[in-house]
Amino acid sequence: MRKLIFSIIFIFLILFITIPNNPNIARKETFEDTPLVCILSSKTIDVGNFPYLNVKGGLKYTRPLSLWQTGEDVMQIKKSLKKIGYNIRTTSYIFDQNMKDVILKFQYDQGIKVDGVIGQETINTINKILIENGMTPPIIQTIVSNPPTNGYWITINKSSNTLTLLKGNQIIEKFPVATGKNPKLTPEGKLIIQNKIINPAWKNIEGGVPQNPLGYRWMGLNIDDGYLYGIHGTNNEGSIGYFVSNGCIRMKNSDVEKIFNIVKQGTPVWIGTQEKLANWGYVIK
Repeated sequence: MRKLIFSIIFIFLILFITIPNNPNIARKETFEDTPLVCILSSKTIDVGNFPYLNVKGGLKYTRPLSLWQTGEDVMQIKKSLKKIGYNIRTTSYIFDQNMKDVILKFQYDQGIKVDGVIGQETINTINKILIENGMTPPIIQTIVSNPPTNGYWITINKSSNTLTLLKGNQIIEKFPVATGKNPKLTPEGKLIIQNKIINPAWKNIEGGVPQNPLGYRWMGLNIDDGYLYGIHGTNNEGSIGYFVSNGCIRMKNSDVEKIFNIVKQGTPVWIGTQEKLANWGYVIK
């Protein structure tokens, strides 16, 4: 009888170790929520034809932008156009219809391609005007007080779809992300990274394949069991910058891999609107 009990316990332990307790990572995600229009990032920067692109003292071009994308770069462009003299609203980080109308007028006025998309030519033209008129582009200022650690930590600004990697009160790098299609879907709070997975599987899609909607990295947050919400890659990088997820935070695969290699389990992650982050000591101006 004792041998039988030991045998049952041994079999149970083997099954517990070998069978994953959460095979469906990112259970809040459906991936039926991609934007209607996806603008793919250009992998080359044409500085030959656009001499004012990424020039010192100008706006930095990192990705093309189109209607309903969100980010700190969107706000910088809005404020730059306002400084040049265009009537544009600067109360939101969203590339809204007002911004598209202004971009169309700007492109028409400057004799460049009129498509309502902010690409290399449009940034080059904005920079040319700024520099030739002795103007500098607006800076998004970040002030950090009372960081949760002197080491690495992360903030996710749901108002601007921006993930910031910090070390103490020092900004290391900022990345565009996608968050919940409804503001309530992406959780808010002072959380931590609970687990880290390379090539996560999702439902019946194995990890490490291009078809996997989680991309190649997963960093689970300490909500439920760490497999409900996470920071992860994507197989649709055109969705970055939009409010499209079912709660998780999506990043470009190259961006999430960079973060993944730096942060550890237990790393603090603050998630909230810009107002909430400011209440905690992370202020954007």
